[in-house]
Amino acid sequence: MPTAAVISFSLSLTVFFKRLAMTLFSACLLICLSAGLLTGCDDRNTDDPAGRSHSAHRKPPLHRVDVVPVVREPVSIDLTLSGNLEAVQRARIYNEETARITALPFHEGDRVRKGDVLVRLDDSLIRTELEKARAAYRQAEADLKRLQKLLPKNIATEEEVAQAKTQRQLAKADVDYQRTRLDRTVLKSPINGIVTERLYEPGDLPGAQSHLLSVIDPSTLRVRTQLAERYLPLVKPGQPVNLRIDSLGERVFPATIQRIFPTVNSDNHKGTIEIVLDPAPAGAMAGQFVRVNLAITLDDQPVVPTRSIQLEATGAYVYRIIEKDGETSVEKVFFDKGPQYGEKTVVLNKLAVGDRIVNRGFLGLRNGKAVDIATQATQQ
Repeated sequence: MPTAAVISFSLSLTVFFKRLAMTLFSACLLICLSAGLLTGCDDRNTDDPAGRSHSAHRKPPLHRVDVVPVVREPVSIDLTLSGNLEAVQRARIYNEETARITALPFHEGDRVRKGDVLVRLDDSLIRTELEKARAAYRQAEADLKRLQKLLPKNIATEEEVAQAKTQRQLAKADVDYQRTRLDRTVLKSPINGIVTERLYEPGDLPGAQSHLLSVIDPSTLRVRTQLAERYLPLVKPGQPVNLRIDSLGERVFPATIQRIFPTVNSDNHKGTIEIVLDPAPAGAMAGQFVRVNLAITLDDQPVVPTRSIQLEATGAYVYRIIEKDGETSVEKVFFDKGPQYGEKTVVLNKLAVGDRIVNRGFLGLRNGKAVDIATQATQQ
């Protein structure tokens, strides 16, 4: 009995699926017939040119862009440069004699005046050499006088007198040499200033030409900073600038361009300018970090909005409007950029005043593409 129930259930499922398949087939057939009838209804217009749809022949809309002209106007550029303060006048004190230091009275931060004795070296050996030289000179002088007295009596010859004169000159030169060595054991400050380095102590025995002390004049400070080569012709000695010392807050101090170095670094294409802060303000010290604000004014220059400039690996370019045979299109123009100021950039070449360039509508734009000019603005 259970087996008969299973067989009956299977037969019922088979009948159900057959009916479902017939229903789906009928629905699909009805849809196809309906589509055919609709197509047949439209066939009455296929032979009529007047009823033909024009959508297939309608041109796609042109790429719409906003354009602005290249204009000429004066340009003011504010550059911020940086560097470190250093003293204009500074002196490094070196010894020229190898001798022990006997006195070194000044330390870092001490003020000195021009002529103050900074270092004394042991001069005992040099004084001994000086006395020997003086004795030799006295002997040479006596020998010369004796020969000069004997010359008229033909006891001495002209040659002997000449040799005696030479010996006297050599002895005198040795005296002068030893006196100079003695003078070099006392080292004096060549400027008014402050001691910034003390590298030895009394009792040390530095070799000749050792750096013993450093002295700077803090009343006049300078900063040497780098300026791009394209700006170098636009600055000149005596030009005023503003300078801010970070450690002194937001105060701005007037300074002056002192000199422009005559060469340009070939690695970064920048030149060096020297700016002098005279007098140095209170709190200013050599080594402090400074920022220099340099204002440069250019005569009328061709400019474009910075936003209109596109960039790629080969350089900067804009899309210039071209009118030809009644069609408006764009061409990609690569050019060299000048300085940027505000929202504008100076054009150095390839574009002429009056050229129209795309300012908006870059998405999908390419070289040679036909465009529709939506608006033409003027640069503000």
